[in-house]
Amino acid sequence: MSIRSNRAGGGGVPDTDRGSKALLAILALTGLASLSRIQPDAACHDRSAPTQSGVIAYKDCGDRAAPPVIVIPGGPGLDARYILPLAAMITQLRYRTIVLEPRGTGASRPALGDGTQLTVAGSVADVDAVRQAAGVGKAVILGHSFGGAVAQAYAAAFPDRVRSLVLLDSTGRGVPPPASLDRWRKRGTPDELARYDALRAKGDRIDAMRIKFRLSFYHRAAGERFLASLSHDAIHMDVMPLAAAYERDVPLAAPAPGSFPVTLVAGAIDWIRAYEPAFKVVYPHARLLVVPKAGHFPWADAPRETRRVIGRVLAD
Repeated sequence: MSIRSNRAGGGGVPDTDRGSKALLAILALTGLASLSRIQPDAACHDRSAPTQSGVIAYKDCGDRAAPPVIVIPGGPGLDARYILPLAAMITQLRYRTIVLEPRGTGASRPALGDGTQLTVAGSVADVDAVRQAAGVGKAVILGHSFGGAVAQAYAAAFPDRVRSLVLLDSTGRGVPPPASLDRWRKRGTPDELARYDALRAKGDRIDAMRIKFRLSFYHRAAGERFLASLSHDAIHMDVMPLAAAYERDVPLAAPAPGSFPVTLVAGAIDWIRAYEPAFKVVYPHARLLVVPKAGHFPWADAPRETRRVIGRVLAD
């Protein structure tokens, strides 16, 4: 769900007005327009990072002199557009926000190639390519959902390049799977669940995923606005092999004492919180901050409380 660029990559002068207008439209759809008034220095610029196998796009938002936060979207296979309201929130807190467009999605779609780079090592290399292209040394690494797995892999590979690790409604990486990730089904009506199961049975994973996303919200109206901003062509199922690559990965060790802090941020009703017992083992010193009355996309579900929590995380 990324604002689509007219180019697959490369340099050039970014169209700041286009980026600002598109971001305002997304904020309006997700109910954040009144919360985040976009200022000229909060505009997102289209940038790109060369790699050995294609160009990875990213959004560079806010003041380049501000402390950097690299945001890794979830999926795998979701365009980054869905997370731009969170990027606007972070930028308004006076941070430089760098939003990765994962390989095979958004303006990084051409970099999918034959899919051989959809590996743990490949995704880690893409994050570091963006960090280098942005001219950033250490950064806060924030991963949402599956992006949290990528963030953990990156932090394990390059701990000296991580100021802090923020796992927002994150999946695990190399941790034992929880007993159940089906808590979201408790929020569905019989008709919704029957439709979800029927769509999955006939292989329509995109429409099934949209039902699951709707049921991942505390506020139904917020979920409807979120889905209105999420087009079908912003979900790329051919990137899903990356999830299998992470499931095959070796268990993750806790960071060395004093290397970087780890914070878990979760929507109170999020089904993915089933991973928390495993996280407590992997990251015994991590703190957990819960956003009340929010699910898997807390910035769209409870924006004011999410802004408060994220502000607290980044300020510490």
